[in-house]
Amino acid sequence: MSKSLRRHFTTPSAALYAALAIGGFGASTVSAATPDWRPIPLDEQAFDFPEASSFRVENVQGREALCLDGEAFARGVSLQNGSIAVDIANDDRRRFANVIFRAGTRDNYETAYLRMHKSGQFDAVQYTPHLNGETNWQLFREAQLRADFGDDPWITLRVDFVGDRAKVSLGGDGAGPALTTDLTLPAQRGAIGLRTLFEGCFSNFRYSSARPLFDTEVEEGGMSPTLEQSGSGHIQQWALSNPFPLEDWAGIAARLPQNPQWSAADVERNGRLLISRYVQKQSSGSFERNRLDAVYAGVAIHSDDDQVAELQIDASDMATVWLNGSVLYSFDNSFRAKGPLFRGDFDATKQSLNLRLNKGRNELIVLVAERANGWGLAGRVSAENRVSIEAIDADQ
Repeated sequence: MSKSLRRHFTTPSAALYAALAIGGFGASTVSAATPDWRPIPLDEQAFDFPEASSFRVENVQGREALCLDGEAFARGVSLQNGSIAVDIANDDRRRFANVIFRAGTRDNYETAYLRMHKSGQFDAVQYTPHLNGETNWQLFREAQLRADFGDDPWITLRVDFVGDRAKVSLGGDGAGPALTTDLTLPAQRGAIGLRTLFEGCFSNFRYSSARPLFDTEVEEGGMSPTLEQSGSGHIQQWALSNPFPLEDWAGIAARLPQNPQWSAADVERNGRLLISRYVQKQSSGSFERNRLDAVYAGVAIHSDDDQVAELQIDASDMATVWLNGSVLYSFDNSFRAKGPLFRGDFDATKQSLNLRLNKGRNELIVLVAERANGWGLAGRVSAENRVSIEAIDADQ
């Protein structure tokens, strides 16, 4: 098949930036009833291939299969709740095989995927949203699962989703190893499809529009922390500047912004700010080949007294922190920045800084630079005497 045969992908627009919850994962079950599966042929009549590097239909392991590098969206299928399953050719080449669901646009959708070269490892299966053209897996280290893909020539990846929850499992009956995760995008109808990074082959793609029935039981350790109520010191809203490109990372020598245009951005239920919800990278979609993009984030901390407070903070990928105009700290947690196996997973308690707060208003500003794999920020301030925290106002 020729790339010239591709057609433009369009789906109904969705309100993609509502501040919905993102949580952790546990074990959950779906109704034992077998879905009423509807097959979708894996060919160019049934799919759009927007900007896919390659796609072709060929015989793989005795089956007709779609071998794809990029994205493929099923035409005329839109689901809010339902189930999707696909068989993935099993080999240990480094590649990532995704199911796409609730795609409001080709740049904003939910995904669940297998890391085909990670069989038996803790991150063999993972969920991540795709926001404004960028994947965000570094911000979802809770939403991954250890799984052994075995020796069968085909592996079935199944996703059941309803409301703001999804179950990702191996095996078409939904009874295999599974993780359950909160979802990121609004619970609205969207397109379904397939995605790969590095070529992979798919067979037997099917879906059901029947609403899955999740139980309410969660195994021990299943849920990620939920943001506590105000007064805990969690930063619940940041002010964001407009994004801008960086030629290189200056670290501790970075400069404060000059009269930025601030806009408010809410954190998720677990306290993380998904920056790509609110701003779009100028360089995206090419992973570590992306250029650096940056944004400033700021809050005003009001303290009842002069005091030393603790700031727990993390950012993805790189950050420089200022308090009241003085630089405090800088770090780089980008992918492979600290060795070939360093993933750069987000951990909101990773860094701890002392803040020498003045009585009254204090201004905390963080420069967050991102190349790929998740643009995020979270902070919590703990103090002996009362503090209140708010996003910097555009008029201040």
